Formats: sequence, structure tokens, C-alpha cells
Amino acid sequence: MAVPAEHVMTWAAGHSPDRIAAVGVLAIRPRRYLSDGVALGLTPIPGLMVRVPDREETPVWHQSTGLYGFLRLPPGIARVEVSDPAGRYLPQALTAAVPDRQSVREALEAGEVPGANAPRPLYLDVALRPAIDFAVPPGTAAIWGLVRGRDDRRPVPGALVGLDTVRTEVADRVTSMSGPDGCYLLVLPGEMINRGVAPPVRRFDRRLTVEVPRPPLAAALAGPQGYLRALPPGVFSLSDADRTALFQVRDFQLRPAVGALRERVNGQNPLTTVSIGERVRWDIELFP
Repeated sequence: MAVPAEHVMTWAAGHSPDRIAAVGVLAIRPRRYLSDGVALGLTPIPGLMVRVPDREETPVWHQSTGLYGFLRLPPGIARVEVSDPAGRYLPQALTAAVPDRQSVREALEAGEVPGANAPRPLYLDVALRPAIDFAVPPGTAAIWGLVRGRDDRRPVPGALVGLDTVRTEVADRVTSMSGPDGCYLLVLPGEMINRGVAPPVRRFDRRLTVEVPRPPLAAALAGPQGYLRALPPGVFSLSDADRTALFQVRDFQLRPAVGALRERVNGQNPLTTVSIGERVRWDIELFP
């Protein structure tokens, strides 16, 4: 027996992942980024805004899987934007090749079983990095601050900030980006107290790197279309060539919340200090 199209879509919009797989076209699974050397977190992240610009569809949220499922997107290449109204995570953009599943929908509407070779929906993970309002877990090291010009003191949105860290005594790296207000946050879950010495050591010097948007991207990020709309898709997974085309490495000095300015010495950028269990402020002041 044929089933009206609107009934199929209502059924699919129920909170069940098998229904997304039945007639859905795209499922986005936001996951928390921890570090370059650690798999993404598995805990679902609720309360996000996931959208495809110029499309009115609001995806279906499935709590147990963390999926945000789209049912009605047309096939083709789509830009997907993920943002957090609560300010816990930085916004991200990604590109999705939405499959054509019209034949599946038509079969269901006709009361038939879709063919075994029918296209499957596309599932994509997106790594969300903590934003400045993220609640850092107790006992975890973190550094934060403002990326700004040394001379003009203006905040710099969209700067890529990376820190060489450790994870169970193995070299690791944590990366993030300054938000629309120029603030950044690096959460360092792998940093641990060194209890192999007496007294135990809980403060460590680490190397920072900073890349700032080149003028066209900087203007777009600060322009009327807004920060999220200007973000390059997959900004943390760009090829070396694409990254170099959009960003440039900059030298800097570090200004702590309390204490002496850390300046460049012998042509080298200063090290930052992380402290286990503390959220330490280091403003990054960029040289021209």
C-alpha cells in the first residue's frame, strides 16, 4: 500500500537512528576534540545549532547517538555550519556531499522495500573545540587569553593557535582558534603532575605557535556576513597549500595576567607555562 510522502517524513522524523538511515540523507555527529593524538569524545553534545545556509530544514536530534539528521536536503555539495548558542564550543563549518536518495523515498512511499544497492545516508563527524566559556574539568590544565596586535591592541579573530603538549609522556599537540572576540582557549587533558621527582612538578613550559588569517580572510571574518559564514570548511584539516594560502605564521610576545612580559629572545618566540589544575591566562601579542 502506498504511503503519502508527508507520512514517511513524519515517521522518519521520530527520534530513532534507524529512521534516519531509512530515509535520511545526512547525519552530522559533533564530537569533542581533545588533542591531535586522542580519538574524538563519544559523549553526545546537545543544544547545538546545525544548519545548511539557505535551507530551512532543522535537523532531527537523536540523544543516544548524538546525531543531527537531515531528511530533506537536495543531493549535491552542501556547506554545513555548526554553532553552540551556549558558547561551550567554537563554531565550525564543513562540506558534505549529500547523496541522492530519492529512489529510497519513492520506494517507501509506494509501500515497497528499497533496493539493496540504494545509496546510504552520509554520516559525518565534526570535531568541536572548546570556546572561551567551556567549563574546564577540575584538575585539568588550560591556557586562555586574547590574541591581539602588539601595537594596535586590536583583537584578532580566527587565529590558529597550537601548543606542543604531552599525553602519558608522549608528545602530542592541541590546536584551536581564536573566536570572534579574539579569545582562545586550549584545554590540555594530557598534562599530568610529575610525581617522579621530589617535590612533584606541576608547572611546565610549552611551545606555542600562532597563524593569523591573511587579509582577505581576516576581512571576511570581521565583515557583515559574520564569523561563522566566513570560516573555511574543515579549517583544522586543510592541506598545507590551502592553509598557507589562508593563514600566515606570526611572531609574538606573551603577556600574563600577573607578572613580567615574556618577550622574544634571540629571534625565538617565548615559551608559555601551563599549570596542572589551573586555567592560566596568556595574552598573545602579535608583532607586525
